[in-house]
Amino acid sequence: MKNNIRITGGSLKGKKISFDFKSSLRPTSSKLREVLFNWLQFEIKNLRCLDTFAGTGSLGIEALSRGAKKTIFIESNKKNYLVLKKSISELNLKKFSKILFKDGLSWMKENDLSKFDLILLDPPFNQNYEKKVLEVINKSQNLKSSCKIYIEFSKFTNLDIPNSFKICKEKTIGDVKALLLENDNQDSL
Repeated sequence: MKNNIRITGGSLKGKKISFDFKSSLRPTSSKLREVLFNWLQFEIKNLRCLDTFAGTGSLGIEALSRGAKKTIFIESNKKNYLVLKKSISELNLKKFSKILFKDGLSWMKENDLSKFDLILLDPPFNQNYEKKVLEVINKSQNLKSSCKIYIEFSKFTNLDIPNSFKICKEKTIGDVKALLLENDNQDSL
């Protein structure tokens, strides 16, 4: 069964992103997407984004709609990957996107994160991914000092934020908590 969510702002505002309602996806709510992009409204232009655990791709697509330069989407579920690929094509975002059929955690461990200005994280809840992915990012030796990290998780999860990150913004809507983190290891130049 197909369902869809609407893009909340930018050049693609009102366009739909399809997804399979029967899948295990839990797309980011329109309220939380609006909150996130209100937080980033003066910074989103020309950012390079990484949408790990992409699912529907709603976070990365919304970033592109609002002026981000490029988004790399990483999705490990084949069905979700194929639906996301179709959405990117239908929204004419191919030249601004790269979609990888990979495990997001493994990809982040093996690749250079220095080219990203914004990392979008909406991992499956209650599987301890939040902690693991923040540890991987924390261990990255080449993370930009200006990099921001958005993460969603269950408000019932006790998430310890590594000392190298500071919380810039936070919001809870329903059972979902969202944080906007900033790399607190500023370059000494």
